[in-house]
Amino acid sequence: MTATGIGLPGRTRRSALLTGATTTLAALTACGAPGGGPATTAKTITGTLTYWPEGGQTNASYQAWVARIADFEKAYPGAKVEMTDTQDRDAKLVTAVAAGTPPDVSVFDRYQILGAAQRGVMQDIQKWAKTAGIKGEDQQSWCWEEVFKDGKLYGLPYSTDTRMVYVNAAHLKKAGIPLTAPKTLDDFDKVMRQLTIGRPGSFERLGFVPWDGWNNWRLFGWGWLFGGDWYDAKANRVTMDNPKNIAALEWEVARANELGGYDAAEGFRKAQPKPGTMDMLKAGSLSAVINSTSQLIGMFAEKDLDWIVWPNPPAAGVSRSHTWSGGYANTLPSGVKNPDASFTLARFLADEEFQKVQNKTGGGRLPTIKKAAADPYWNTVDPRIKQFLEQLPFSHIRPPIAQIAIMNRELDEAEGAETLALKGTKAARVGLAEANQRVNDAIKENRA
Repeated sequence: MTATGIGLPGRTRRSALLTGATTTLAALTACGAPGGGPATTAKTITGTLTYWPEGGQTNASYQAWVARIADFEKAYPGAKVEMTDTQDRDAKLVTAVAAGTPPDVSVFDRYQILGAAQRGVMQDIQKWAKTAGIKGEDQQSWCWEEVFKDGKLYGLPYSTDTRMVYVNAAHLKKAGIPLTAPKTLDDFDKVMRQLTIGRPGSFERLGFVPWDGWNNWRLFGWGWLFGGDWYDAKANRVTMDNPKNIAALEWEVARANELGGYDAAEGFRKAQPKPGTMDMLKAGSLSAVINSTSQLIGMFAEKDLDWIVWPNPPAAGVSRSHTWSGGYANTLPSGVKNPDASFTLARFLADEEFQKVQNKTGGGRLPTIKKAAADPYWNTVDPRIKQFLEQLPFSHIRPPIAQIAIMNRELDEAEGAETLALKGTKAARVGLAEANQRVNDAIKENRA
C-alpha cells in the first residue's frame, strides 16, 4: 500500500523564524480576521509577538504554524511573529515566567497544563475564549477536560493523536492468519502466540509484549480495555485500584510469565541491533506494537514493509475498542504584557483553519476540533490513516489532575505498581492499592 495525503515537513531547523520589533496593543473593538473565525477584542496589534512552538521545521505542525502566522500578519500588518524553537520548552517557560520574561504564547504538553496552572505558569483565558465564541462542545470532550477546570480555561488545543496496533502483515500471511482485526483480547493473544518464534532464552521473534516501554500505551490503556477507569471526577480521586485495572495488570503479568518473565523479554530486546520496538517491528523481530499516529511517517518511509493497523483489542465483556490521546495546546504564560494580542495569536494557531492546514501537512497529526475531523480531506488519505481518525470518539486521556506526574511515577516508573508486579516483587492488587492511596493523599494535600 502507498501513502496518500500525508505531508512531510522540511528537514532543517532554525530558531528565529519570523521577526519584528516590540509589541503594543492599541484600540479595542470587536473584529474578525481572514480565516480567523469569531472576533476577538484586538483591533490593532503592532510590533513583535514571540511564540514558543512545539519544535522546529521537522515538527508535524510546522507548516500549519507558518501558514497561520502569515494569515495573522496579513490581518494585523503592523505585527510580526518571532517563532522560536526552544529546547526543554516547558521547563524553560517556568523559569521565564518566574523572571517576568515569558513569551507571548507558548505551547505546553496538554496533559501537564492543569498542574502547571496550579503553580501559576499560565493564566486563565476563559474570558477571551468566551468573547471569541470558543466552546468546549466544539472540541473532542476528553481533550477539553485537559485544559478546562472549575470554569477556567488554560489552553487552546490544536493537535492530538490516537493509538492503534501496528502489525507486520507479512508475518500474518506467512503464518496463514487472516488480516482482519481480532475482536477480543483473547483472540489477539492467540494470534500473537502463533507469531512468536522460539522459547524463553532462545527467541527468534516475539509476537507482542504488552507492558510500558514496548508500546506507547501503558497500563492506563489496558485498564480501559478491561472496562476500568482511573479517575472519579465527582470525588476528585484516582481509582488505580479499580478491579478492572487490577485484572489488566494481572493479565500483563500472565503474559510476562509466558515469555519466561520480565527479564527474559527485556533481554531479548536488549540483544537487538536496534532495541527500539518500532525498529524491531520494521526489522521483523517483533510482530506488533501499540503506538500513535506519530509513527506514520516512519512507517510509510519503509517502502518494502507490509503493514496494517488494528484497533486495540478489548477484553471479554467489553463491547468495543478504546484508545488514548495526547497532544498539545497554546497557552498564555502568566505575566504576558498584552494578553489580548497574545490570545489573538494563540487562537490563530489553534483554530479550525489552522487544524485543516495541519490535517493536510501534519503527517497524520489529528485535529481536536470536531469540524476539522469531519473535513472531507480525510476521505482522500491512506485508509490506515483514516482508521486512526475514526478512533477519536473512543479515546481517553490520563486523569486531568495536577498530580499526574505523581501518578505516572506510582504507576509504571522504576518503583511503580506495574513494574513491581511484572518483576514479581509485589502483587498487582497490593501495588495498585498502595499507589492509589499515595496519589489520593497528594490530591488531598494539594501537592503537585
